[in-house]
Amino acid sequence: MLLGGGCVVRRGRSGVAALVAICPPAMCVPLSAHAEDSKGPPASPSIASSLPANGDPFGTRASLAALGVTFGINYIGEGFDVVRGGRSRGTTFDGRAEFYSDADMEKIAGWKGATFHVNVFGLHGVGPTTKRVGSIGPVTGVEALETVRLYEIWFEQALLDGKLKIRFGQMSADAEFWLSDAASLFLNGTFGWPAINAANMPQGGPAYPFATPGVRVQFSPNDNVTILAAVFNSLPASPNAADPQRDNRYGTNFRISDPPLAMLEGHFKYDLGLPGKLRLGGWREFNDFTDQRTGAIIDGNYGLYAIVDQQIWKGGEHQRVSVFGRVAGGADKQNVMTSYFDTGIVFGGLVPGRAKDSFGADFGYGRISSQARAGDLDAGKAVIRDYEAVLELNYRAEIVPGWTVAPDFQYIWHPGGHVEDPGHPGAAVADAVVIGARTAINY
Repeated sequence: MLLGGGCVVRRGRSGVAALVAICPPAMCVPLSAHAEDSKGPPASPSIASSLPANGDPFGTRASLAALGVTFGINYIGEGFDVVRGGRSRGTTFDGRAEFYSDADMEKIAGWKGATFHVNVFGLHGVGPTTKRVGSIGPVTGVEALETVRLYEIWFEQALLDGKLKIRFGQMSADAEFWLSDAASLFLNGTFGWPAINAANMPQGGPAYPFATPGVRVQFSPNDNVTILAAVFNSLPASPNAADPQRDNRYGTNFRISDPPLAMLEGHFKYDLGLPGKLRLGGWREFNDFTDQRTGAIIDGNYGLYAIVDQQIWKGGEHQRVSVFGRVAGGADKQNVMTSYFDTGIVFGGLVPGRAKDSFGADFGYGRISSQARAGDLDAGKAVIRDYEAVLELNYRAEIVPGWTVAPDFQYIWHPGGHVEDPGHPGAAVADAVVIGARTAINY
C-alpha cells in the first residue's frame, strides 16, 4: 500500500507488537516530559502567578500536588493572512487547547521513580497550510484537523538515581527528538519536526498531531551527556487511510502491528566561554518504500541529522543572543526530500523595558530528491519539483508570566516543493507571503 513519503507497508512484520511481547515487566512502567509548540507546556512560567490566590482559590491544585498529582491547561490561538501567492489568498484562524496531568507514583503508591503522564488536545479552526498555502512544512506547528484528540499517555520509570529513564506508552517522537532550544521561538512547523521528516516518513511519522505506541530509553551518565533511543509503531493510522488524521481522529487507534521506526539521538553539552549543545541522531524505518522514479520496492529507509545550539553573547540577567543550525540527509531513491537544513538567530532581553521578550529570524531549505524530479520529468509534468524554503521573522512579547503574544512574518518559496497549482493548470503554486500572530496562555 503506497503511503505519504513513497512508503509501502510490509504487512508481514509485527513491528512494535513484537517489542511489546518481549518487553520485561520492569520496563513497562511510568515516566514524564514537555514546549509551547509541541506538544506539552512548560511547568513555568504560568499565568496562575498573576491571578488571585495564585490561580488556586480553593486550594485544589495544592491539595492534589501534595498527593502527587499535578495538572495544567494551556491555550494557543493564532490568525494568519496569506497576502500573496500560495493556492489562495485570505485569512484563517486556528487554535489548540490542552489539558495535561502528571502523577508522581512514589507519592501516590510508594512506587519510587515512577511517573504517569497524559495530555489531551481540543483543536479548532483550519490552518493556513491546509486551506491556502499547501507547503510541506506547515505555516504553524499547531494546525491540525478539528477534533478532541488524546495525544500522549505513558509511564516512565527512573533508575540508577535518575540516570536511566524508561518510557512506555503512546508517545510523539517530536516531543524529545529533533529539538533545538533556540528554534522553539518560531511558529513554522519545519523548525520543530522538519519538512524532510514530514515528506519522507509514512503519514509524516509519529509527530504532532499524532502519537504512537512505543518505548523510549534515556541514559544520562553525567550532566553533559544524554543518549535517547526509541522504537515507535511507524504508522499513526491505517495504511489504507486517505486522510490519516480523520482515520485516527481521536488518537485512540493504538496501532502496534505496523513495521517499527527506530530513532537514536545523543546530546552533548559543552562550554566555549558560552554554553552550547550538539545533538547527533539518526532514524531507521522498517517499512517497504518505493523508488520515486521507477516504483520499484526498496527495503527500508533511513536518515541522519545534526543540531547545534550556541549562545554567542550574554549581557545582563535576561540578555542573550543565540544561534542554531540543523542539517539532515537521507537516501535519494526512496525519499521525496533528500537533504534539509535550517538556521536562525534569537535575541532575548534586548528591548528596553521588555526583559522577557525575544525576537529572531530563521531560514529553512529542503531539496527534492533527484529521483523524484526525474519521475516528474518522466511523467511529463508541467511543473518539476525542486525545493521548498521558508524565511520567518518573529517577535514574542510577554504580557505577564505565562501569557505571550507573537506577531509573525513568513515568506515561503516553492510551496509543496514547486508543484502545479490546482487552480491554474500548467503554473506552479506561487511563492507565499504570510503574516499572522499567536497568543499563548499557560496555566
